[in-house]
Amino acid sequence: MTSARFDLAIAEACRIAQVPFEEFVSTVMAGGYPCLPGAAPGSLRRFDETDLLTLYIYGRLLAFGFGGLRAGEYACRAHAGLRAEPRAKSISIALTSDGGKRVVIEQDLQHPAAAMLPERIHFDIAAIRRQLQQPADRSAAEPA
Repeated sequence: MTSARFDLAIAEACRIAQVPFEEFVSTVMAGGYPCLPGAAPGSLRRFDETDLLTLYIYGRLLAFGFGGLRAGEYACRAHAGLRAEPRAKSISIALTSDGGKRVVIEQDLQHPAAAMLPERIHFDIAAIRRQLQQPADRSAAEPA
């Protein structure tokens, strides 16, 4: 069973990132979201900007029809990429020529590497940051 503090921190992050709370908790409980902040025993659960960006990407992947576990897998790959490249301009999940999928982090939108791969889901990180910072959207997403 999760603690109330656990649920409240996740619920607030889900509200901000516009992610279905119950589905996200199910993904976490199934071990499908290993980049969850505070997952280590005794560590604090605080969602920083990178964590919220990642959670937003998770939610959009669900909207594209990915299952929770697959969405969690790709969101956490994006999380690792954002931690490694904090100035990333975009992130893409692209199909490769051999049928696999990879996460591409791009710093230069003028010559995106993923543009060479026609089958991709592209996330504009600057636009997502703006979306997450809009207080009007946050209050509109609050439950009644």
